[in-house]
Amino acid sequence: MKDKINVLFLTFQLETIGGSERLIYHLASSIDRNLFNPSVAWLSGDNALKEFTKLGIPLLHIPKIKRFDISTMLRIKDVVKRDDIHIVNAHHFMPMIYSYYGCKVGNHRKLLYTEHSQWEIEQIPWKWGKLGSYLLGNSDGAVGVNAEVSKEIRHKFKLETNKIFTILNGVDVESFHAKSDKALLKKALGLSAEDIAVGIVANFKRVKNHLFLLQAFNELCKEYKNIKLLIVGEGYENDPENSEQELISYIREKNLGKHVLFLGYRTDIPDILSILDIFCLTSLKEGLPLSLIEAMASGLAVVGTDVEGLRDVIVPGKNGFLVQLGDVKGLKNSLNALIQDKQLRQKFGQESKFLATHSYSLQRCMKQYQDLFLSIMHN
Repeated sequence: MKDKINVLFLTFQLETIGGSERLIYHLASSIDRNLFNPSVAWLSGDNALKEFTKLGIPLLHIPKIKRFDISTMLRIKDVVKRDDIHIVNAHHFMPMIYSYYGCKVGNHRKLLYTEHSQWEIEQIPWKWGKLGSYLLGNSDGAVGVNAEVSKEIRHKFKLETNKIFTILNGVDVESFHAKSDKALLKKALGLSAEDIAVGIVANFKRVKNHLFLLQAFNELCKEYKNIKLLIVGEGYENDPENSEQELISYIREKNLGKHVLFLGYRTDIPDILSILDIFCLTSLKEGLPLSLIEAMASGLAVVGTDVEGLRDVIVPGKNGFLVQLGDVKGLKNSLNALIQDKQLRQKFGQESKFLATHSYSLQRCMKQYQDLFLSIMHN
């Protein structure tokens, strides 16, 4: 095409970074600027993370104030017209609902919906599901981040298969090849050369199930003096799902303070991952967890709960272990097997890096999204 395609990525919020926000960041930062002009918009919260402000692209706060805010739909319509947006890629169901009028009614532009987890679709009420079926039937496609999410989109919204696409999340594998001074970073964090470091990267939400990991870690601390748990993430005061105080209380109760490090929000995730020995994610449910894929790209053995999203990425006995929800002994034993066996950690880590490179690369993810955008425009 002679002219560039203007793509607006729309999501609910940009104040915290989870899997969907990270995917949008990758799409906006890595999309081919010879073909596309990207911009990003969000509905809730006044500010965007600094990573987004550094991209040098338009960032638009389109506030959603009321529970059902028609004015938000009208603002999106005005933005689409003003900025000559050709495609809106709405991430999650609610932003898709709010995008429809501005794209398909007010401006006759393209609308692509990306969903990040099966459980988010499952919890959509019946009446909203019926509305979603109509809107998506008149939109230009829906993307699931894995096969199960795509299957649930088809089931929930009764879409034709030719309107559903599966594009696995991807990470910039090269950026997770260790380049930092590990010894210096360990020293800065108070880790000794002999310490075994287990890590998790996840904001403090109950769905991330940090407490389960802490319960198993507490048992390990009775047997090992040289293990540390590094927790990267933060909680948010007005979030009803915030689990931070619960975790702090548990750590105090069990006297785990010298073994657990709260690192808060970090922008140096590749460096943090480079000093870990094991990565563990104990979520109650997931879509396709980028934090886990990033750990794999770093060459780490991984342990996770046997739930949707995680079982798609962890191959038991090949790059890590899966454990049942609530099985504290099983989680402890899986971590213990890796703590005791450095060669097993290395073997699993090598397979993790291979899987991340060949199945979850950012280059593959970007090409599939770009090809889909081009296809939508040509149709």
